[in-house]
Amino acid sequence: ENLRLAFPEKDAAWHLDIYKKMLQNMGGVLSEFARLTDPKRSKELLFELKNAKWIPETHALGRGGFLLSAHFGNWEGMGAIGADMGVPITVLGARQRNPLVEKMFSEYRASLGVEAITVRSGMRPLVQALKQGRLVTTLADQDGGRDGIFLDFFGRKASVQAGVFRLAARLQAPILVGFSTRVDEGWSGYLHPPLMPREAQGPEALEKEATRLAREYTQLVEQAVSAPPAHWFLVHRRWKTRPKNQPETQEKARISGARASAKNLLQPPPQTSDNP
Repeated sequence: ENLRLAFPEKDAAWHLDIYKKMLQNMGGVLSEFARLTDPKRSKELLFELKNAKWIPETHALGRGGFLLSAHFGNWEGMGAIGADMGVPITVLGARQRNPLVEKMFSEYRASLGVEAITVRSGMRPLVQALKQGRLVTTLADQDGGRDGIFLDFFGRKASVQAGVFRLAARLQAPILVGFSTRVDEGWSGYLHPPLMPREAQGPEALEKEATRLAREYTQLVEQAVSAPPAHWFLVHRRWKTRPKNQPETQEKARISGARASAKNLLQPPPQTSDNP
């Protein structure tokens, strides 16, 4: 569904091919983590990160900050590289539904000395981490619900999770955005220049600045996904929440069309008979 909405110019066969490659990539990432939860091997997953110098330089500002990626490539590696550089890292994320996957990620982060907090912990631990000067790594590319900021994403309005950007604007916390792609048997990553929040006073000005930061992040995600879409692991409905002026029924009709196309592609061709 996400692929069809993001790349409507492509046919169903292309969508299915990219989807299969995405599952292969994610399976490879999980198998790598499964092997590297041993502290003696945890650093084997580190990779070359272009512009990595911005991690300690951002930390040196003393305002804390965010290290953002997306459900794309090896997103867990960004925080691991920062921790390996001696920068205090805190991972903010949701608990995995699969307890084995949750245990695997927890052990890997602990082996690198990375602190972890969950989104259900509330704002206090997050604010505390930023005020301690820590860099908080998280992903902000899922549907943001009714409280999100609606921005263009692949030509369609999408609700962007707003909490990170509103907090960055209020606390003047810089934002680093980076992604990684598979190269042969390993990974290669890159960081974009820091997004520096502009001074803003008052609710309206702060919301405007949060929107600017969210827009820049969203544009970088779209740019990354456009190059190797098979690295984009996003199986939930990215465009689930619609703006008030676009009824849900319109989006459901589009999604039903996508499901029908994929289902038809997976069906075997009809049997033909040589008999007249």
